[in-house]
Amino acid sequence: MKKSIIFAILSISIGVILGISVYLYHYFYPQEYVKTENGEYVHITVANQQQTFPVTQQTQFVVEHYYVEDKRTLTEKIGNIPTLIGCDKEGVENYLSNYMSHLSAIEKSEGLTSYRMISYKDDTIHLRKTYEKPQYDGYYAQAFNGYLVIMNGDKKTVYEYTNISIHILPKEIQDSLDTGYYLEKEEDVYNFLEAYSS
Repeated sequence: MKKSIIFAILSISIGVILGISVYLYHYFYPQEYVKTENGEYVHITVANQQQTFPVTQQTQFVVEHYYVEDKRTLTEKIGNIPTLIGCDKEGVENYLSNYMSHLSAIEKSEGLTSYRMISYKDDTIHLRKTYEKPQYDGYYAQAFNGYLVIMNGDKKTVYEYTNISIHILPKEIQDSLDTGYYLEKEEDVYNFLEAYSS
């Protein structure tokens, strides 16, 4: 009987000591902040309140379209992206990387240079598309319906239509018109056109 009483008292004492130790540890060494995925330290109650990954059906996406030359940003709310449901941060980043690897012709021509995630707060993922107009050097002389046309360096936009027949040009220039006869500067364009204008 005495042994069981002593054992009970000893067990209770150990439990009380452990409880006090845990309390004192948290009192003297509070762990109130945690490091988030982007390296910031956030109060633990805030971190617990924020829903982050994985992406759910309730996750909303906002895309910022940033135009470097104009220093202008347009914001577009696109709701959720079904393809990303269940993805973690790495999955979202892979999706954005694949998107950039398979750009449409329109987005290439608009100068889309990057597409990345900038934040995830309050069940909303913010993405940013950055656009920079491509810089093309020089000009190209090409044939169009039997006449000479001067194209900008992108070979898509016309710099000037001419009335110069391609048949009056030297053979070596005629042979290069399919790929484009390169003219480095605007001055070269004027000299070229003047040489073959009647």
